[in-house]
Amino acid sequence: MSAPAPRSRPKIVLLGMMTKMPVAGVVWQNLHYLLGFERLGCEAYYVETHARTPSMLMTSERDDGSALAAEFISAIMRRFGLSDRWAFRALHDDGRCFGMSELQLDRLYGEADLLVNLHGGTQPLPELAASGRLVYLETDPVQLQLELCHGVQETLDFLEPHCAFFTFAENWGKPDCGLPVQERFTFLPTRQPVVIDLWPDRSPEPADVFTTIGNWRQDWRDVTFEGERYTWSKHHEFLKHLDLPERTGRRFELALSSCDPAEREMLAARGWRVRDGLEVSGGIDRYREYIGASRGEFTVSKDQNVRLRTGWFSDRSATYLASGRPVVTQDTGFGCALPTGSGLFSFDSPDAAVQAVAQIDCDYAAQSRAARELAVEHFSHEAVLGPLLEQCGVSVTGAARARRPASVFPAEMVLEPVSRRPTTLPRATVEAAHRHPVPSCSRPPALGRDSASVVVVTHGGLAFTRLCLETLLANSGGDFELIVVDNGSADATPAYLTRLAQADARVRALLNGRNMGFAAACNQGLCLAGGDHLVLLNNDTMVAPGWLARLVAHLRNPEVGLVGPVTNRIGNEAEIATDYRTWGEFLTLARRRARAHAGEWLQVRTPAMFCLALRRETYLSLGPLDERYEVGLLEDDDYAERARQAGYQQRCVEDVLVHHFGEASFGRLVAGGEYSRILRANQRRFAEKWHKEWEPYGRRPNPRYEREAEHLREAVKAAVPSGSTVLVISRGDESLLRLNGRHALHFPQARDGCWAGHHPADSEEAIGHLETLREDGAEYLAVPSTYRWWLDHYDGLRRHLESRHEPVLSDEQGVAIYRLQGAAR
Repeated sequence: MSAPAPRSRPKIVLLGMMTKMPVAGVVWQNLHYLLGFERLGCEAYYVETHARTPSMLMTSERDDGSALAAEFISAIMRRFGLSDRWAFRALHDDGRCFGMSELQLDRLYGEADLLVNLHGGTQPLPELAASGRLVYLETDPVQLQLELCHGVQETLDFLEPHCAFFTFAENWGKPDCGLPVQERFTFLPTRQPVVIDLWPDRSPEPADVFTTIGNWRQDWRDVTFEGERYTWSKHHEFLKHLDLPERTGRRFELALSSCDPAEREMLAARGWRVRDGLEVSGGIDRYREYIGASRGEFTVSKDQNVRLRTGWFSDRSATYLASGRPVVTQDTGFGCALPTGSGLFSFDSPDAAVQAVAQIDCDYAAQSRAARELAVEHFSHEAVLGPLLEQCGVSVTGAARARRPASVFPAEMVLEPVSRRPTTLPRATVEAAHRHPVPSCSRPPALGRDSASVVVVTHGGLAFTRLCLETLLANSGGDFELIVVDNGSADATPAYLTRLAQADARVRALLNGRNMGFAAACNQGLCLAGGDHLVLLNNDTMVAPGWLARLVAHLRNPEVGLVGPVTNRIGNEAEIATDYRTWGEFLTLARRRARAHAGEWLQVRTPAMFCLALRRETYLSLGPLDERYEVGLLEDDDYAERARQAGYQQRCVEDVLVHHFGEASFGRLVAGGEYSRILRANQRRFAEKWHKEWEPYGRRPNPRYEREAEHLREAVKAAVPSGSTVLVISRGDESLLRLNGRHALHFPQARDGCWAGHHPADSEEAIGHLETLREDGAEYLAVPSTYRWWLDHYDGLRRHLESRHEPVLSDEQGVAIYRLQGAAR
């Protein structure tokens, strides 16, 4: 096959049809190809130009199906860092092009090294065929091979423009395979690739229920060959094994679509649990968790693949294996390419299925490990896509791999905590943090002119620390050193830091035997620092490529003393509106912001020390951090006041975005009230030192927040009588108190009526404060949508409001309003 002149990163276009079947299994199938090609050093693109109506995304004929399809694809591509690498052409409708423009798409077709027609679901349009590099990759064999045997002209015409042909029928051409062979098109065997690290290894975890996900009844696509009828619907095969729960004593669950109530009742009567397949397949995270929480998979195959012995193997089963879950599946002849008997079992009769389940039960831990190992060896993207590229004449050089954009962690890794106070990360994120190899570097920093020293203080939270340090080491560049000061961590942090310092010459670790406090630990690190620029960075942050150089560039102006970046979460002017959810989406936003806001800055009163940079001479002038603030809180306010009185300008730089999880350490102190105690004590210390009260931080305009505030005003206007006294949950934002003729007060509040400066320690404190203010005349409590999390975090307060007071409004946008019973007028 012909191919264009080799480039540093081959371009691969995946022609898919996710919007025709927008379910998790299909999405994952496409993602493994896209991300697998990316991991191999290619530049992967996703295109839909199949002319199929996205009917499953539409609720009525009036819906703009094309726009819904584009929105669906865009959300997936953004999550995995491919936001500018997709296109949807509405050939089923008016031909609109979403994502990439038509001009960009035409240019891509001309430049692409391969255009992979996944499922064979896209017609070989002239613009695709003209490339000479269109590849057919079928995932469901049989029908096409029989049509070729019967000389169906339409099928011949469809295949002709393709330059290479791949099939999941891995037994095709073997003596025991019943699929007919013809000479015109030679099919090469392949199977589903899996990007293994997207599927956490669950093999160490026990589980109880064998599961599978699929369709029960699909009465179409039956075929006839040499007088024999071969069926497509799997229910024919499941019916042969209905007594499996009774014979094994094990629990089995089927997540089924296309299964009517009578069939569900029949299955339940035979001991099978049945749940809605679309519920499980409604999201890729839910689907992955369902598979990982299973004991293993028991499934059957289509009669076509079984009796013709095609060697087909399920893409879904491959992900069970990747999750460390054994698979028991009906034999299609895949033993010609995959080892069976350990982690993977094939059966050809009910007795063989029972025996396979028994073998797994004999040593479940070993079978689970074997499943994961089999997936790594036989289904990893390296094992599957590497040979595919070679067979198509596409080589990925070492240089191309080296030039891939730095990502450190998987682009799809979720950064949203599952809960706060304490801040808790998703399990898959924690596993990704611990799975990454400890960085190594043998060359120590020179620490010459314009060098930097980054100081990070740790106190527990190893997963946060690894995410921080390993993105820092990968994405900082230039001449820098990393100094980590551990404040008596009780987890595995000290051992990790010791290994890291031994492996990476840029890293120095100082291990305190106890918690010295944040300021004291920072001072320890700053005393060791040898760089021209000094940076304090919290251990619950993550940084993007180029962050350090752009940050310290703002210090070239001698009038500037302290600089910090913008971030997603900090509570002052540095906080910007963001909508990213994953590491890949964060990297995309960071790149865009660096380009769009190059050199821009905003003068602020207090650059927070979650990430703060200053010149060495500035530090020597201002001195060390004040250690009177104990374990932490307000030492950055104190340092900013010192810098301001020394005449330095303080900037928030707009071209550096740093992700901040927030409260990874201090969040653990909230529930017991320690956080509130420390904050109050440090507010007193600040006032005593500077002879003025500490002031809450300012905020930059946020359109989304302003819309939420306006919605609160409208909700209060509709639900609360004019002249009433309303408590508003807030963090001191006076704009939330402008409620159209209602007397609004902050909640919680200090004695003078201003915001208290902190949230309640627990539900008991919140309830006590609420009842005191009710007795003083408060008649309503309003919960803005921004603070709806209160009702989850302070569940005791929520129960108190629902049982003792009257809910008068709770709307879809998150606003809740309660009338306080017995309020004094």
